[in-house]
Amino acid sequence: FFQLSQEKILKIMNMVKNKEVSIEGALHLAQKEVYAEKDSQDLLTGSQFNFIIYKYKHYRWQKRILQIDFNTRTIFNIEKGIIKKQFPFSQVKACEDTERRRFSIVFHGRQDYELEAVSLDDKRKITYLLSRVIQSNSYKRRAESCSGRPAECDVIHEGLLDLQQKTFTSTEWVK
Repeated sequence: FFQLSQEKILKIMNMVKNKEVSIEGALHLAQKEVYAEKDSQDLLTGSQFNFIIYKYKHYRWQKRILQIDFNTRTIFNIEKGIIKKQFPFSQVKACEDTERRRFSIVFHGRQDYELEAVSLDDKRKITYLLSRVIQSNSYKRRAESCSGRPAECDVIHEGLLDLQQKTFTSTEWVK
């Protein structure tokens, strides 16, 4: 909330005072403003985000740290202070939102990564950041295909396709 400018904070507080929005609505609005400011200033570049998550392994949920690093453009899986896995942004294909706090990260050429966030708020932040990664990947692929080099893509079949949005982070093409 304090990442906003004083002008925007006063505006939101006046909306609460005039009973235009509830306190919860104001917090939600402030959060949207923070994300919008980050997008407009592109503050994600050069940022690093750490989240406590749980990964299902050997029939139990193990506590890990998921680090999304926009400096190195890499996602790290950290266990007990040791980097266990590294995933370059270019390998991230999609992020699938599943029940409650669970979500999956889908990679090109790798097994899906099923994770569980500590809270719904953390899950929302993680999926937001991953959607930014996926968007940047799609922009790069489009730029590569326009520059004459073949883009990395799956098998293309003939026929008409419809784009079906599952969530804000994943899409599906239906024939």
